[in-house]
Amino acid sequence: MKNYRWMEISPKIKKAYPVVFTEGKVYVGGFGKITEYDDQYGFVKSIFEMIDGVNSISEITEKMLYKHNALTKGDILEFINDLNEEGFIEDNALIGSDVLDDYEMSRYHRNINFFSSFLKLDQNKFSIQKKISDSRIGILGLGGLGSHIVYDLAGLGVGKIKAIEFDQVELSNLNRQILYNFNDVGKDKAELAKKRINEFNPKVDFEYKKIMVSSSQDIEDFFHDVDLLILVADRPKTKLANWVNEAICKLGIPLFCAGLEAQRAMHYTVIPGQTGCIACWRKQVEMDSPVSDLILKKKTELNLVGDNTAIVPLVSTITGFICVEIVKYLTGIGQMQSVGKLISIDFNTMKVVEAETWSKQNGCEVCGKNG
Repeated sequence: MKNYRWMEISPKIKKAYPVVFTEGKVYVGGFGKITEYDDQYGFVKSIFEMIDGVNSISEITEKMLYKHNALTKGDILEFINDLNEEGFIEDNALIGSDVLDDYEMSRYHRNINFFSSFLKLDQNKFSIQKKISDSRIGILGLGGLGSHIVYDLAGLGVGKIKAIEFDQVELSNLNRQILYNFNDVGKDKAELAKKRINEFNPKVDFEYKKIMVSSSQDIEDFFHDVDLLILVADRPKTKLANWVNEAICKLGIPLFCAGLEAQRAMHYTVIPGQTGCIACWRKQVEMDSPVSDLILKKKTELNLVGDNTAIVPLVSTITGFICVEIVKYLTGIGQMQSVGKLISIDFNTMKVVEAETWSKQNGCEVCGKNG
């Protein structure tokens, strides 16, 4: 990394990391962690004071060698590289206007600061937001979970949202479905969602289709051009999951799914070619837990949906989790937690547990055939 380009970078301390100087010590804070540097001779303080976004690494090195002749060039470069590896510094020369327009620079300023905290000197925080702005996301369902998710996606700055929703607003929806108001009862959710999202963020291209999905082909036809698909619709529950599974395997796009089950919230992610699909999961359940499999098959036979049990704090909790996973997938920042796993959050304890995992099943009729 210590090449010519690196030497000409003018680093500065990221705003997220306050630096405190005391006698013989320098402390860097941030995110619940304090990093301590011994500084008996003032070397560390001198370097931090020169990392101001004006001095290049080359200039910092020259000035430090002049000021502290006990140091070597290697000492100085190693310390600056350590700061870089810790994520404390960024390249002051990176200009967002080369990547984003004025609206995006202003609207997503806090997003950009957040992404910066994960990056090194040679990574551009503005390009991370650009990945989100260029993304195309499909979603099935604009109810309790879907209304929260599309609102969060619009806040993040997703460029395109494509939604399927056939239902109308009911009074009982309003305990948790944040896109709709009392005067909206009886109106189409899809039309209302488009209006609210456009008012909230006019940069988001929101497209919808008012149909009740009845086959995997319905899903393929509408979502053929998205980067990922979110499933948060609940009718017809098991059949819909089968159709979605077939469609995402054919399209080769990830599936992010979330739901509520009385006192717990759950989410999982399927990535074709990387994880087993939903059919693999069910095959594994059939082998590992025959009773659970019989119950699932009975639900499918009866096409059971059940009377929703949901409160808005648990809804917003699980939709936050799924949106975090989507951000990680789109940007490559952070480590995804739900790939090939069912993550469960218990209302009583709010503990997050890995409830189930599954792997690819040899000869799977869905992901094997469409792999």
